Amino acid sequence: MRKLIFILFLFVTASTRAQDTLTLSLAGTDSIFINNNLMLLAARYKVDASKALIQQARLWGNPTLSTEWNLYNPDKDKFFDAGKNGQKIIGLEQVVSLAGKRNKLIQLAKANAQFSQFEFYELMRALKTELHNSYYAIYFSSQVIEKLDKQVVQMGVIIEAMEVQSKKGNIPLKEVLRLKALYYQLNHDRAQVVSDLFDAQQTLLTLLQVSAPVKVIPSQTELDRYSTSKLDLKSLLDKALANRPDLKMTENLSQQADLNYSLQKRLSVPDLHIGAVYDQAGSYVNNYSGITLGFDLPVFNRNQGNIKYAKAVSGQYKAEVQNKTNSVSNEVSATYQKLKLIEESYRKVDADFGTNIELLNEGYLSNFQKRNISMIEFTDFFEAYNTSIQELNKLKEKRIQTYEELNYVIGEELFR
Repeated sequence: MRKLIFILFLFVTASTRAQDTLTLSLAGTDSIFINNNLMLLAARYKVDASKALIQQARLWGNPTLSTEWNLYNPDKDKFFDAGKNGQKIIGLEQVVSLAGKRNKLIQLAKANAQFSQFEFYELMRALKTELHNSYYAIYFSSQVIEKLDKQVVQMGVIIEAMEVQSKKGNIPLKEVLRLKALYYQLNHDRAQVVSDLFDAQQTLLTLLQVSAPVKVIPSQTELDRYSTSKLDLKSLLDKALANRPDLKMTENLSQQADLNYSLQKRLSVPDLHIGAVYDQAGSYVNNYSGITLGFDLPVFNRNQGNIKYAKAVSGQYKAEVQNKTNSVSNEVSATYQKLKLIEESYRKVDADFGTNIELLNEGYLSNFQKRNISMIEFTDFFEAYNTSIQELNKLKEKRIQTYEELNYVIGEELFR
């Protein structure tokens, strides 16, 4: 069974290496993400589309050309008598928007385009956080798998040797069974970590829109840049209130509601209809020409309902802005406190712990093979070692993910 697992492991490893593997730093991952992600591309198109509506809002309405032609002249018994001695009327009319309605429509179009930009930044913020979390999940899972693979091989060698000795009667069978139980648990732990790795890889590949296997290797600079040394809660709160795209979206909707309220009040003012008319033979003189002026009389409809509705919506969004502001402040405070706690836990880990436990593991393996330590001592340390390397890497991953969460709640990349 162990040989079969080991052969399958080698086969999978060889098959993976046979494909073109994409080696990525975090900066390289970000670059591919910006260029390839289809959701970002769609959001960019939406921004461009909303900007086009600003141009449309600036355009004047088209003039209206109307004409009336004689269908039948009974005096001449002639159809379509619209020639030199016939009759036709030509009119041209232009609607002139009053009370600054056109300007308000332009402002609304600009605000809507700005909202689309904030939507793009909000999408970028969410996807980039997911991208970085997946990236580091792959990295730290790979670190654990590398150590567990080494343990699998070493334990397999020890078990094979002890089985030989057990068959000769030199070692009790229960010791071999105890080691096999550890071996199976080790493979179970590895399988769980590999499953988590595959999930993170799937997310990363989808975000990057690539299909090649990836190997993530963050630079030491990228790993070391996360630090609380230059962070303070007051500046973080100020940054979040200035940068958060979702807050900006809510403020933008409030701005649009105010603009719409102003527009609805102006819509109660009728537009002016100005034009010119030419009448060939139907007026008190032939070839009559004149100008026309007109507007709707605001007797019944003064846009009262829309004005009340727009005023209520404006008040609604003002309340939502305040609520969102409070929510952002609370998120920042909670994340900052969480980061301080996890940093405190991380600092309690001895800087040399990883190196020392590896050396200790080598020593325990060697001494157990030489029978210098008992089965209980070896299995206790073996379990403690495997748990420690998994928990240590989980702590490292959680630490960086909390820094990325802080980036997310601030709406800015604080660690470059």
